[in-house]
Amino acid sequence: MEFPTAIAKKRNEETWKTGPDAEKSAHAENGIWLDNLYEICMGSRICQIENRDYTPGEVLGTFLREALKMIGIERPDQQIQVMMITTGHLTRPFVENVREAYKIIGLPRGRAYLQEHDESFYCHVLNQKPELWSRKVGLFFLKDEEASFSELSISRKTKPATVTVKRGPKAALSIEPMERDRDFCHLMGEAMGNEIYSSVFLVSEEFDLAWADNSLRQLKKNQRRIFGGTNLFAQGACFSAREKVEERRLKGYLFLGNDLVRYNIGMEMTINGSPAYYALIAAGVNWYEAEKECELILDGTEELEFVVSSMESGKRNRYTMKLDGLPKRPPKTTRIRLRLEYDSPVTCQITAEDLGFGDMFPASHKIWHETMGEV
Repeated sequence: MEFPTAIAKKRNEETWKTGPDAEKSAHAENGIWLDNLYEICMGSRICQIENRDYTPGEVLGTFLREALKMIGIERPDQQIQVMMITTGHLTRPFVENVREAYKIIGLPRGRAYLQEHDESFYCHVLNQKPELWSRKVGLFFLKDEEASFSELSISRKTKPATVTVKRGPKAALSIEPMERDRDFCHLMGEAMGNEIYSSVFLVSEEFDLAWADNSLRQLKKNQRRIFGGTNLFAQGACFSAREKVEERRLKGYLFLGNDLVRYNIGMEMTINGSPAYYALIAAGVNWYEAEKECELILDGTEELEFVVSSMESGKRNRYTMKLDGLPKRPPKTTRIRLRLEYDSPVTCQITAEDLGFGDMFPASHKIWHETMGEV
Protein backbone atom coordinates (compact mmCIF):
# COMPACT_ATOMS: atom_id res chain seq x y z
CA MET A 1 0.00 0.00 0.00
CA GLU A 2 1.06 3.61 -0.56
CA PHE A 3 2.14 5.12 2.74
CA PRO A 4 3.60 8.64 3.13
CA THR A 5 6.85 8.95 5.10
CA ALA A 6 5.40 11.53 7.47
CA ILE A 7 4.46 11.61 11.13
CA ALA A 8 2.41 13.87 13.41
CA LYS A 9 2.64 14.44 17.17
CA LYS A 10 -0.09 15.81 19.41
CA ARG A 11 1.16 18.75 21.45
CA ASN A 12 1.99 18.11 25.11
CA GLU A 13 1.29 14.39 24.71
CA GLU A 14 3.23 11.33 23.59
CA THR A 15 0.57 10.63 20.96
CA TRP A 16 1.85 10.06 17.43
CA LYS A 17 0.04 9.39 14.18
CA THR A 18 1.22 8.22 10.78
CA GLY A 19 -0.39 7.45 7.46
CA PRO A 20 -2.57 9.36 5.02
CA ASP A 21 -4.66 11.01 7.76
CA ALA A 22 -1.75 12.16 9.91
CA GLU A 23 -1.45 15.60 8.30
CA LYS A 24 -5.19 16.23 8.65
CA SER A 25 -4.99 15.20 12.30
CA ALA A 26 -2.00 17.48 12.95
CA HIS A 27 -3.78 20.50 11.50
CA ALA A 28 -7.06 19.74 13.27
CA GLU A 29 -5.38 19.36 16.67
CA ASN A 30 -2.71 22.04 16.18
CA GLY A 31 -0.13 19.26 16.30
CA ILE A 32 3.44 18.97 15.05
CA TRP A 33 3.88 17.71 11.52
CA LEU A 34 7.02 16.17 9.98
CA ASP A 35 6.58 15.44 6.29
CA ASN A 36 10.24 14.91 5.37
CA LEU A 37 11.09 11.84 7.43
CA TYR A 38 13.10 10.22 4.64
CA GLU A 39 15.34 13.27 4.27
CA ILE A 40 15.73 13.50 8.05
CA CYS A 41 16.92 9.88 8.20
CA MET A 42 19.54 10.43 5.51
CA GLY A 43 21.50 12.53 8.01
CA SER A 44 22.40 12.63 11.70
CA ARG A 45 20.90 15.97 12.68
CA ILE A 46 18.92 15.97 15.93
CA CYS A 47 15.21 16.81 15.66
CA GLN A 48 13.91 19.12 18.36
CA ILE A 49 10.21 18.56 19.02
CA GLU A 50 8.61 20.46 21.90
CA ASN A 51 11.94 21.16 23.60
CA ARG A 52 12.97 17.51 23.47
CA ASP A 53 15.74 16.17 21.28
CA TYR A 54 15.06 13.11 19.13
CA THR A 55 17.59 11.31 16.98
CA PRO A 56 16.44 10.53 13.42
CA GLY A 57 16.45 6.86 14.42
CA GLU A 58 14.07 7.54 17.32
CA VAL A 59 11.64 9.37 15.04
CA LEU A 60 11.85 6.57 12.47
CA GLY A 61 11.32 3.95 15.19
CA THR A 62 8.19 5.78 16.32
CA PHE A 63 7.00 5.99 12.71
CA LEU A 64 7.48 2.25 12.18
CA ARG A 65 5.78 1.38 15.48
CA GLU A 66 2.71 3.49 14.70
CA ALA A 67 2.56 2.35 11.06
CA LEU A 68 2.66 -1.30 12.10
CA LYS A 69 -0.16 -0.70 14.57
CA MET A 70 -2.34 0.38 11.65
CA ILE A 71 -2.10 -3.13 10.17
CA GLY A 72 -2.70 -4.85 13.49
CA ILE A 73 0.89 -5.44 14.60
CA GLU A 74 1.12 -4.32 18.23
CA ARG A 75 4.19 -6.41 19.17
CA PRO A 76 6.66 -6.45 16.27
CA ASP A 77 9.15 -8.51 18.28
CA GLN A 78 6.57 -11.31 18.59
CA GLN A 79 4.56 -10.90 15.39
CA ILE A 80 7.25 -10.21 12.77
CA GLN A 81 9.62 -12.98 11.72
CA VAL A 82 11.76 -10.76 9.49
CA MET A 83 11.55 -7.20 8.16
CA MET A 84 13.24 -5.54 5.19
CA ILE A 85 13.48 -1.85 4.28
CA THR A 86 14.52 -0.90 0.74
CA THR A 87 15.53 2.50 -0.60
CA GLY A 88 17.18 4.00 -3.64
CA HIS A 89 20.47 4.87 -1.96
CA LEU A 90 22.05 3.90 1.35
CA THR A 91 24.37 6.09 3.40
CA ARG A 92 26.08 5.32 6.70
CA PRO A 93 23.79 7.73 8.66
CA PHE A 94 20.71 6.17 7.07
CA VAL A 95 21.91 2.66 7.93
CA GLU A 96 22.55 3.64 11.55
CA ASN A 97 19.16 5.36 11.83
CA VAL A 98 17.32 2.33 10.46
CA ARG A 99 19.17 0.02 12.86
CA GLU A 100 18.24 2.27 15.79
CA ALA A 101 14.62 2.21 14.62
CA TYR A 102 14.64 -1.58 14.37
CA LYS A 103 16.03 -1.76 17.91
CA ILE A 104 13.25 0.52 19.18
CA ILE A 105 10.54 -1.77 17.81
CA GLY A 106 12.31 -4.82 19.23
CA LEU A 107 13.78 -6.48 16.13
CA PRO A 108 17.35 -7.84 16.47
CA ARG A 109 19.92 -7.66 13.66
CA GLY A 110 19.25 -11.23 12.53
CA ARG A 111 15.61 -10.40 11.75
CA ALA A 112 15.94 -6.81 10.49
CA TYR A 113 17.51 -5.96 7.14
CA LEU A 114 17.83 -3.23 4.55
CA GLN A 115 18.95 -3.07 0.93
CA GLU A 116 19.02 -0.80 -2.10
CA HIS A 117 16.46 -0.86 -4.91
CA ASP A 118 18.87 -2.65 -7.26
CA GLU A 119 18.93 -5.72 -5.02
CA SER A 120 15.15 -5.57 -4.57
CA PHE A 121 14.81 -5.50 -8.38
CA TYR A 122 17.01 -8.61 -8.59
CA CYS A 123 14.98 -10.43 -5.93
CA HIS A 124 11.69 -9.51 -7.60
CA VAL A 125 12.76 -10.64 -11.07
CA LEU A 126 14.25 -13.98 -10.04
CA ASN A 127 11.06 -14.85 -8.18
CA GLN A 128 9.07 -14.61 -11.42
CA LYS A 129 8.69 -17.29 -14.10
CA PRO A 130 12.09 -18.22 -15.59
CA GLU A 131 11.01 -17.24 -19.10
CA LEU A 132 10.77 -13.63 -17.91
CA TRP A 133 14.50 -13.52 -17.13
CA SER A 134 16.02 -15.96 -19.63
CA ARG A 135 17.63 -12.92 -21.30
CA LYS A 136 18.21 -9.35 -20.16
CA VAL A 137 15.55 -7.59 -18.08
CA GLY A 138 14.93 -3.86 -18.28
CA LEU A 139 13.57 -1.48 -15.66
CA PHE A 140 12.30 2.05 -16.16
CA PHE A 141 11.72 4.05 -12.98
CA LEU A 142 9.61 7.19 -13.32
CA LYS A 143 9.64 9.74 -10.51
CA ASP A 144 8.34 13.28 -10.79
CA GLU A 145 9.67 14.63 -14.11
CA GLU A 146 12.53 12.16 -14.53
CA ALA A 147 12.91 8.62 -15.86
CA SER A 148 15.88 6.31 -15.35
CA PHE A 149 16.83 2.92 -16.79
CA SER A 150 18.48 -0.15 -15.25
CA GLU A 151 19.38 -3.46 -16.86
CA LEU A 152 19.59 -6.86 -15.16
CA SER A 153 21.72 -9.57 -16.76
CA ILE A 154 22.78 -13.06 -15.70
CA SER A 155 26.07 -14.78 -16.45
CA ARG A 156 25.79 -18.56 -16.25
CA LYS A 157 29.46 -19.20 -16.98
CA THR A 158 30.23 -19.68 -13.29
CA LYS A 159 28.71 -21.48 -10.33
CA PRO A 160 26.91 -19.85 -8.74
CA ALA A 161 25.63 -17.82 -11.68
CA THR A 162 26.28 -14.10 -11.22
CA VAL A 163 23.63 -11.41 -11.55
CA THR A 164 24.36 -7.74 -12.15
CA VAL A 165 22.18 -4.64 -12.35
CA LYS A 166 23.72 -1.90 -14.46
CA ARG A 167 22.34 1.60 -14.19
CA GLY A 168 21.83 3.24 -17.56
CA PRO A 169 20.82 6.66 -18.88
CA LYS A 170 18.36 9.10 -17.35
CA ALA A 171 16.14 11.70 -18.98
CA ALA A 172 13.99 14.64 -17.97
CA LEU A 173 10.33 14.26 -18.90
CA SER A 174 8.15 17.13 -19.99
CA ILE A 175 4.88 17.76 -18.15
CA GLU A 176 3.12 18.16 -21.53
CA PRO A 177 1.76 14.70 -22.55
CA MET A 178 2.95 14.55 -26.19
CA GLU A 179 6.38 15.91 -25.30
CA ARG A 180 6.57 13.52 -22.35
CA ASP A 181 5.83 10.58 -24.65
CA ARG A 182 8.52 11.79 -27.05
CA ASP A 183 11.07 12.21 -24.25
CA PHE A 184 10.35 8.71 -22.96
CA CYS A 185 10.62 7.20 -26.46
CA HIS A 186 14.01 8.85 -26.90
CA LEU A 187 15.22 7.43 -23.58
CA MET A 188 14.06 3.94 -24.56
CA GLY A 189 15.97 4.09 -27.81
CA GLU A 190 19.10 5.30 -26.05
CA ALA A 191 18.83 2.74 -23.26
CA MET A 192 17.75 -0.42 -25.09
CA GLY A 193 18.58 0.03 -28.76
CA ASN A 194 17.86 -3.19 -30.62
CA GLU A 195 18.89 -5.46 -27.75
CA ILE A 196 16.66 -8.41 -26.87
CA TYR A 197 14.96 -8.30 -23.48
CA SER A 198 12.82 -11.05 -21.98
CA SER A 199 10.79 -8.51 -20.04
CA VAL A 200 10.63 -4.85 -19.15
CA PHE A 201 9.23 -3.41 -15.92
CA LEU A 202 7.83 0.10 -15.58
CA VAL A 203 7.72 1.49 -12.04
CA SER A 204 6.18 4.80 -11.05
CA GLU A 205 4.91 6.28 -7.80
CA GLU A 206 1.82 7.53 -9.60
CA PHE A 207 1.24 5.04 -12.35
CA ASP A 208 -0.72 6.63 -15.19
CA LEU A 209 0.53 5.97 -18.71
CA ALA A 210 -2.30 7.56 -20.64
CA TRP A 211 0.32 9.80 -22.27
CA ALA A 212 2.60 6.91 -23.34
CA ASP A 213 0.95 5.55 -26.53
CA ASN A 214 4.08 5.63 -28.72
CA SER A 215 6.33 4.62 -25.82
CA LEU A 216 4.35 1.48 -25.09
CA ARG A 217 4.30 0.47 -28.75
CA GLN A 218 8.06 0.84 -28.88
CA LEU A 219 8.47 -1.17 -25.67
CA LYS A 220 6.52 -4.11 -27.05
CA LYS A 221 8.92 -4.64 -29.95
CA ASN A 222 10.70 -8.00 -30.24
CA GLN A 223 7.96 -9.76 -28.22
CA ARG A 224 9.02 -8.17 -24.95
CA ARG A 225 6.78 -8.85 -21.95
CA ILE A 226 5.81 -5.55 -20.32
CA PHE A 227 4.78 -5.11 -16.67
CA GLY A 228 3.83 -1.97 -14.78
CA GLY A 229 3.07 -1.01 -11.21
CA THR A 230 4.05 0.98 -8.17
CA ASN A 231 5.41 -1.59 -5.72
CA LEU A 232 8.09 -3.65 -7.48
CA PHE A 233 10.78 -2.63 -4.98
CA ALA A 234 8.54 -3.41 -2.01
CA GLN A 235 7.69 -6.84 -3.43
CA GLY A 236 11.37 -7.49 -4.10
CA ALA A 237 12.18 -6.57 -0.51
CA CYS A 238 9.56 -9.08 0.69
CA PHE A 239 11.02 -11.82 -1.52
CA SER A 240 14.48 -11.00 -0.17
CA ALA A 241 13.29 -11.13 3.45
CA ARG A 242 11.62 -14.49 2.84
CA GLU A 243 14.81 -15.77 1.21
CA LYS A 244 16.74 -15.03 4.40
CA VAL A 245 14.49 -17.01 6.74
CA GLU A 246 12.50 -19.57 4.76
CA GLU A 247 13.27 -20.33 1.14
CA ARG A 248 16.55 -20.59 -0.72
CA ARG A 249 15.28 -20.08 -4.25
CA LEU A 250 18.27 -17.90 -5.09
CA LYS A 251 21.00 -20.17 -3.71
CA GLY A 252 22.31 -20.84 -7.22
CA TYR A 253 22.82 -17.13 -7.90
CA LEU A 254 25.20 -14.47 -6.59
CA PHE A 255 24.12 -10.84 -6.85
CA LEU A 256 27.11 -8.63 -7.65
CA GLY A 257 25.58 -5.33 -6.59
CA ASN A 258 27.14 -1.91 -6.39
CA ASP A 259 27.04 -2.16 -2.57
CA LEU A 260 29.28 -5.22 -2.49
CA VAL A 261 32.65 -5.15 -0.73
CA ARG A 262 35.04 -6.70 -3.23
CA TYR A 263 38.13 -7.05 -1.02
CA ASN A 264 39.00 -9.41 1.80
CA ILE A 265 40.80 -7.77 4.73
CA GLY A 266 42.81 -9.70 7.28
CA MET A 267 46.03 -9.74 9.29
CA GLU A 268 48.94 -12.13 9.63
CA MET A 269 49.56 -12.85 13.31
CA THR A 270 50.52 -15.52 15.80
CA ILE A 271 47.58 -17.51 17.16
CA ASN A 272 48.21 -20.18 19.83
CA GLY A 273 51.92 -20.03 19.07
CA SER A 274 51.62 -20.58 15.31
CA PRO A 275 51.65 -18.12 12.38
CA ALA A 276 48.15 -17.70 10.95
CA TYR A 277 45.95 -15.49 8.81
CA TYR A 278 43.12 -13.85 10.76
CA ALA A 279 40.15 -12.74 8.63
CA LEU A 280 38.58 -9.40 9.52
CA ILE A 281 36.28 -8.55 6.59
CA ALA A 282 35.09 -11.11 4.03
CA ALA A 283 34.46 -9.92 0.47
CA GLY A 284 31.04 -10.55 -1.02
CA VAL A 285 28.92 -8.83 1.64
CA ASN A 286 27.22 -5.45 1.37
CA TRP A 287 29.29 -2.60 2.77
CA TYR A 288 26.75 -1.77 5.48
CA GLU A 289 27.03 -5.33 6.82
CA ALA A 290 30.85 -5.36 6.73
CA GLU A 291 32.19 -4.61 10.21
CA LYS A 292 34.50 -6.24 12.71
CA GLU A 293 35.75 -5.53 16.23
CA CYS A 294 38.48 -7.48 17.99
CA GLU A 295 41.41 -7.12 20.38
CA LEU A 296 45.03 -8.02 19.70
CA ILE A 297 48.41 -7.78 21.43
CA LEU A 298 51.35 -6.05 19.75
CA ASP A 299 54.71 -7.81 19.69
CA GLY A 300 57.37 -5.13 19.46
CA THR A 301 55.74 -3.10 16.70
CA GLU A 302 54.14 0.35 16.49
CA GLU A 303 52.06 -0.28 13.41
CA LEU A 304 49.26 -2.48 12.12
CA GLU A 305 49.63 -4.28 8.80
CA PHE A 306 46.58 -5.46 6.88
CA VAL A 307 46.48 -7.98 4.04
CA VAL A 308 43.99 -6.88 1.37
CA SER A 309 43.01 -9.27 -1.44
CA SER A 310 40.61 -8.87 -4.36
CA MET A 311 37.73 -11.35 -4.58
CA GLU A 312 37.90 -11.15 -8.38
CA SER A 313 41.61 -11.26 -9.23
CA GLY A 314 42.99 -12.71 -5.99
CA LYS A 315 45.74 -10.08 -6.03
CA ARG A 316 47.09 -9.33 -2.55
CA ASN A 317 48.37 -6.01 -1.24
CA ARG A 318 49.43 -4.75 2.16
CA TYR A 319 48.21 -1.66 3.97
CA THR A 320 50.09 -0.23 6.95
CA MET A 321 48.56 1.92 9.68
CA LYS A 322 51.13 3.64 11.92
CA LEU A 323 50.34 4.08 15.61
CA ASP A 324 52.22 7.34 16.18
CA GLY A 325 52.58 8.28 19.84
CA LEU A 326 51.97 4.76 21.14
CA PRO A 327 53.35 4.53 24.71
CA LYS A 328 56.70 2.72 24.93
CA ARG A 329 56.26 -0.70 26.50
CA PRO A 330 58.01 -4.10 26.34
CA PRO A 331 56.88 -6.54 23.62
CA LYS A 332 53.50 -8.21 24.19
CA THR A 333 52.38 -5.68 26.80
CA THR A 334 50.19 -3.50 24.59
CA ARG A 335 46.62 -4.50 23.91
CA ILE A 336 44.78 -2.82 21.02
CA ARG A 337 41.05 -2.69 20.37
CA LEU A 338 40.55 -2.69 16.60
CA ARG A 339 37.36 -1.80 14.74
CA LEU A 340 36.73 -1.85 10.99
CA GLU A 341 33.56 -0.43 9.49
CA TYR A 342 32.65 0.52 5.92
CA ASP A 343 30.83 3.71 4.97
CA SER A 344 30.78 2.95 1.24
CA PRO A 345 31.64 -0.08 -0.93
CA VAL A 346 35.26 1.10 -1.26
CA THR A 347 35.91 3.06 1.94
CA CYS A 348 36.77 1.32 5.20
CA GLN A 349 37.10 3.24 8.46
CA ILE A 350 39.75 1.77 10.78
CA THR A 351 39.86 2.72 14.46
CA ALA A 352 42.47 1.50 16.95
CA GLU A 353 42.49 2.20 20.71
CA ASP A 354 45.30 1.59 23.20
CA LEU A 355 44.03 -0.58 26.08
CA GLY A 356 47.40 -1.02 27.82
CA PHE A 357 48.02 -4.27 29.68
CA GLY A 358 46.39 -4.46 33.08
CA ASP A 359 47.68 -2.54 36.12
CA MET A 360 51.32 -2.92 35.11
CA PHE A 361 50.87 -0.91 31.90
CA PRO A 362 47.74 1.25 32.23
CA ALA A 363 45.76 2.13 29.13
CA SER A 364 46.30 5.53 27.57
CA HIS A 365 43.05 5.14 25.57
CA LYS A 366 44.76 6.98 22.74
CA ILE A 367 42.78 6.51 19.53
CA TRP A 368 44.06 6.32 15.96
CA HIS A 369 41.78 6.61 12.98
CA GLU A 370 42.40 6.06 9.28
CA THR A 371 40.33 5.77 6.12
CA MET A 372 41.39 2.96 3.80
CA GLY A 373 40.22 3.18 0.21
CA GLU A 374 40.92 0.75 -2.61
CA VAL A 375 44.45 -0.61 -2.26
